[in-house]
Amino acid sequence: MWFRMFKCTLVLALTLSLGLHWALMQTVAWTGMIISYSRDGSFTEAVSKTFDGQHPCCLCKVIQKGRAEEKKQEGQPVKPGSKLELGLVWSCSAFDFACEQERIPSFDLDAVSRREEPPKPRPRASYDSLA
Repeated sequence: MWFRMFKCTLVLALTLSLGLHWALMQTVAWTGMIISYSRDGSFTEAVSKTFDGQHPCCLCKVIQKGRAEEKKQEGQPVKPGSKLELGLVWSCSAFDFACEQERIPSFDLDAVSRREEPPKPRPRASYDSLA
């Protein structure tokens, strides 16, 4: 459940950051315009009225205004201190070198070792033995 909610939140954040919400709203507006214009005339007339730019609906006007405001905000310089800048936070941790630690030897004297070398050349598997 948490993973699904995380995925939905991530998709929503990416959608908003890429500006896809405007495209979704514009698609809804065009669909509504085609439906409303096709009541008064043919389907081809409704499609041509929808996409000619001369007959925008109220939702199209809101979308156009919102996009213009968003572009205007992108072009404005950012005042120092007004933008939240995230950075790495580093703090010096205190190390205690006073405690005596057991030294680890570079090799274990009790370990079993192999003295024979691998065969040369290495044996290769044949296709007959694999089948």
